[in-house]
Amino acid sequence: MKTHLTLSRFTLLNVSKVFLIPLVMLISSINLFAIHDLEVTGNITELGSDYLIVQGNTIYVDGSTEFRGPSNSTVTFSYFQLNDLVEVQADNNGNGTFLASRVKSEDGLNNENEVELTGYVTEVGTVSFVVNGSTFYVDANTEYRGRNGNTFSFEQIAVGLLLEVKAELQTNGDLLATRVKTEDDHNQHNGELEITALIDNKTANSIVLGQYEFFVDAQTVILNHDRMPIYFSDLNIGDRVEVKAYKQLDNSYLAVRIKLEDMPENEIEFTAQIESILGSDVTINGITFVTDSNTVFLDDNRMPVTISSLVVGMWVEVKGFKKQDGSYYASRIQIEDFVRNEIELKGNITELTEVSLVVGGITFSVDSTTQVLDHLNNPISYSSLLLGQFVEVKGTKTGTSTAKALRIKIEGNEDIEIFGRVTAININSIELNGLVVFVNENTVYLNHANQTIGFSDLSVDQFVEVKMIRNVDSTLLALRIKIEDGMNFSKVSGFSGIVNGSAIQLPTGNYVINNQTIVIDNNYNVINASQLISGQQVIVWAAVDASSNKTALQIQSKLSSPTSIEESPVTVDMFVLEQNYPNPFNPSTTISFSIQTDQFVTLKVFNAIGEEMATLINKNLTGGTHNINFNADGLSSGFYIYRLESGNQVQVRKMMLLK
Repeated sequence: MKTHLTLSRFTLLNVSKVFLIPLVMLISSINLFAIHDLEVTGNITELGSDYLIVQGNTIYVDGSTEFRGPSNSTVTFSYFQLNDLVEVQADNNGNGTFLASRVKSEDGLNNENEVELTGYVTEVGTVSFVVNGSTFYVDANTEYRGRNGNTFSFEQIAVGLLLEVKAELQTNGDLLATRVKTEDDHNQHNGELEITALIDNKTANSIVLGQYEFFVDAQTVILNHDRMPIYFSDLNIGDRVEVKAYKQLDNSYLAVRIKLEDMPENEIEFTAQIESILGSDVTINGITFVTDSNTVFLDDNRMPVTISSLVVGMWVEVKGFKKQDGSYYASRIQIEDFVRNEIELKGNITELTEVSLVVGGITFSVDSTTQVLDHLNNPISYSSLLLGQFVEVKGTKTGTSTAKALRIKIEGNEDIEIFGRVTAININSIELNGLVVFVNENTVYLNHANQTIGFSDLSVDQFVEVKMIRNVDSTLLALRIKIEDGMNFSKVSGFSGIVNGSAIQLPTGNYVINNQTIVIDNNYNVINASQLISGQQVIVWAAVDASSNKTALQIQSKLSSPTSIEESPVTVDMFVLEQNYPNPFNPSTTISFSIQTDQFVTLKVFNAIGEEMATLINKNLTGGTHNINFNADGLSSGFYIYRLESGNQVQVRKMMLLK
């Protein structure tokens, strides 16, 4: 989707209706968050004199780019080689490429002597610290990282600090920390928080998203979908927003920026002619868009205009979204240049021949110079296109309803990501979680170290992460398949079966628990293995020996520590709605939640436009953890939202039904 960033000549000074301060000045003065268009870690698959390609992204470098070696030492661009694992921060050039602000060598977990974990510091020595019960030593080569580029050193490590630690096991059995990264940076405004969710409640000076309440003041920047300033009064319960905030001294959160976000499945953007204008309603390409005072109107030079500048027959680019009542709202309408012959639109292919295709009522001719790209911007053949596919077409007009196609790009529907064990491998597909996922010549395959492999390297019983889309014929096509299991290491999650002091059972097998196994709760506090219970959700990091025996290295319970380990109900210290499992699902899934005390609870399921589909719970429940089975036999494939409510506490999550 093409994204435009427009800086207004003014921005919001306070919550009242006064616009004074230039936005560019305000943004530059609030340097609370380091924001990059692209932050990616992966292997270099192509390397040129002034660019590199990482995970399909073409990233250029120049004199302003910072280059760092594995120990954070300064290096030159010539230091990097093909297949090196790197971490890149870059900004969008606006032409499909990126300019790197930082390229750093990353030495991933490449051997059995490397350890990486996250947890709270419980002890600090002169040259060591303890996390999750393990002692990590440091030396002159240990690298320290603060969040968002802040400085950080060993002297700042303190008990209670949340750290991500990468270490190597020495021959004497010590763990030597190679990298220490703070996950709870007390130097950055006492704790930052960034969250995107629906507004559950709103007061005179705050909004509530799930369990968080965010306050606003005169300095809070509030933006609409197109990054244009709006008022706090324009926000409504049910709006999807991105909030960036920091924790104040009283532990409340103050919002630095609030930006309206469209529901992804309801977004719409295309270029076409205006068919009619009736009052504030504009019909474009057969769709009537409602406009209001918040709709941004721009001329062909991107200067603000009003709806009165629009005329029937004019070519415009419209961006908007489908509302819950089924109507369409235009957040931005931009006039396209009449003089130039360029044309750009998105839509489904309604007619397809060997030399032309029809999109949005325009017949585009194609020839050998027409560029055809897939969802990942990889070149494909014109013959790969299918009738009904959603595409973006750029070309030059040759008549009222004809054009020459310069570029055709397949626009994927919303990406779907699933995890699971491969149960079968066919000629052009794999099977996992009861689904058949097809592959083609553009599918990317990666091993557990993010190195490129082939389809033939996949095998039954591997645990994989699959990123895919649904084709127009309802089949699933894999864009990327990544092996999550190494040769002797795996990370799995699920609900536990039989649990005792020496083993834990998961759907993927039994995992041995020994005196070296680290057991932590959802807040990274070390707990005893005896506190694990059957039926709870856990994540297990495990080693697999040559005989396929699995030994748990670390187990994380997705619940907070129980107050009792007797045969009585588990007491939890928070109101928590877990992600359903499995997800995606067909036709049933388990929804787990925890409540602190006995209370009245409702658990409901809604479709993507807010219609209630099922009430799963509507009664008093005892405090503790509850697992509810949801069967969607009578529902169609798609996204659904489940909402847990008790008193003034509300949490919402999304799940996907794939039939």
